[in-house]
Amino acid sequence: MKTAVYILDTKVLEDKELFAREYAKMTDYRKKRIDSYKADNDKRLCLGTGILLSYAVAKAGLNESELEYVKKESGMPYFKNKSDFHFSLSHSSERAMCAVSSEEIGCDVELAGNGEKDMSDSIDWTKIESYAKATDTPLAYLMGGKGRMDSAFKFTGFERGDGYIYTVCSKQELSDEDLEVVEL
Repeated sequence: MKTAVYILDTKVLEDKELFAREYAKMTDYRKKRIDSYKADNDKRLCLGTGILLSYAVAKAGLNESELEYVKKESGMPYFKNKSDFHFSLSHSSERAMCAVSSEEIGCDVELAGNGEKDMSDSIDWTKIESYAKATDTPLAYLMGGKGRMDSAFKFTGFERGDGYIYTVCSKQELSDEDLEVVEL
């Protein structure tokens, strides 16, 4: 499976009819997650990651209703009955992101800061968070200086001209040929 990244501008989900239509398609698990949020933007972000994951699952030729969505002790989601389909979800401000691969993968999206230092901090943060997701390492462990990032993991960062920083963490170096980026 080629590594793929799917991105969605969740602002489109401000349309209440579109939101309702997409919400109706979600699994019960995703609906409960969406309903657990109070702020409308958080609901849109959660729905956005659900839309992207559903799209990725369908594109891989899988039936989402047959997949058992569970969480590891750390809270990281995975499909218990599909060990060769790894995914990672992220969202920030008005962007949702989903990365999929046949190997461990982590992703993070952050609204870029203003200025060189803020931009550098945003890039560093996306690396830390995507690594934590790829390796199932608690962020507090990394941030507290107790753990270090394993050099076997590589980072692929990119921008789309939308003011956001996107980073994927995986065990392989990802070239343009290895990484498919799709904006929905």
